[in-house]
Amino acid sequence: MAIKTKRFINNVKNCSCSMPGVWRAVAYCNGAVVIFHSPKACAHVTRTMDINACYRVSSNDQIELLHSVPLLSTQMEEKHSIFGGISQLEKCAEFAIENYKPKCLVIANSCVAGVIGDDVESVARKIQYNYNLPVITVDCYGFLDGEYYQGYFEVTKKLINTFLKPLPKKQGTVVLLGDNGGPWGNYAIEVTRLLKKLNIEVIGQFPGYLPIEKLSVITQAEASIILGGRGQSTDILIKIAGELNSKFGIKYFDEMYPVGANNTKNWIYNVGKLMNCQEVANKLIKEEEENLCSAMKKYLPYTSNKKVILCIGRLLKYFDPINILEIIDKLYLDLRCIVLLNAYDEKSSNLMKAAIEKYTDVCICSGEIGESLLDGVDLVFTTHELRNKNIRQLFLPMLPNVGITGEIALMEVIYKALCSKFTHGGLRYV
Repeated sequence: MAIKTKRFINNVKNCSCSMPGVWRAVAYCNGAVVIFHSPKACAHVTRTMDINACYRVSSNDQIELLHSVPLLSTQMEEKHSIFGGISQLEKCAEFAIENYKPKCLVIANSCVAGVIGDDVESVARKIQYNYNLPVITVDCYGFLDGEYYQGYFEVTKKLINTFLKPLPKKQGTVVLLGDNGGPWGNYAIEVTRLLKKLNIEVIGQFPGYLPIEKLSVITQAEASIILGGRGQSTDILIKIAGELNSKFGIKYFDEMYPVGANNTKNWIYNVGKLMNCQEVANKLIKEEEENLCSAMKKYLPYTSNKKVILCIGRLLKYFDPINILEIIDKLYLDLRCIVLLNAYDEKSSNLMKAAIEKYTDVCICSGEIGESLLDGVDLVFTTHELRNKNIRQLFLPMLPNVGITGEIALMEVIYKALCSKFTHGGLRYV
């Protein structure tokens, strides 16, 4: 039988919606107000995503330092799908302007508005004329016209076209592009720390985290630093970086991201090359390497030859196995096998196998075979919470820790899991 999981992904394709992406691109831009021309459930889904993100941040001992901007819904009902919802949108917009005094109004259409053909653009023009207020409309129409990152990109592009203008460059400054947990998340904190070590100033994070009135400072940046991930988020962020480069001459590179020691060293080197501070970059690389070596000396006596299994159930575009495989090797852990959980079709399974086989010749087996091997190991690394309560598990996050600091933090969690005095299993989070 297959390994039973709590966090199980089946073979059905995930459905995505562009409206939460619209929201995320301006969620913490003070001065903005977002209106979903939609049933109220659309706004509820978006808020739920934000609450989940807040919990993820809190679990990493971080605190959200900003408050999100107002999110309103026109609360379309059945009658509006028959007779139209324009009057409802106009009332909602007037309410938002009178009560929140926004510096920018963002209107996102829902599937219902798209199907019935509500002329949102005419409402936007009317508001702009009557109130002398910038209005951004995003014709994504929920899941009919794209997915999360499509909405994210469309509103970002319109922010660039509406609010940004050429300004003199401020030497030694960068803007961070992307989200990945926000300015208070581990990713942005670690990248900012490394940039500071290189004597580079971060002037803001875009989109989503600069006040409307301060968006113009972006064009002062000498370069943009992409907070990359995997999958479509990377492609979208590269498109945004390209927009800023073509319009305002903000340079960037997109070859790699600082996840894992090797990628981190390459990332530092390339930032140094981009910002003309190679000597400082080389010094920082040496310093980070020394920190890693020092940490490994602490952990190796406890991790060497400990038996482990890696269970993977995420698609390759969302999960790169190489980082955890590299750490397993560095800690001299005895990797008995890699289990592909029952969450893949044949194509996605082959893609993951090919990525793994480029790095290691460790046996790759199915969940059926892996079930019989779980009880004989000291620790299981897993992308899905396993139902077996008697084994020690380490749940690998969707957003990996970045930098050598993040690699050391992961080693610390592994060390603590292996040194736990509890005889039973249990789940630890990175």
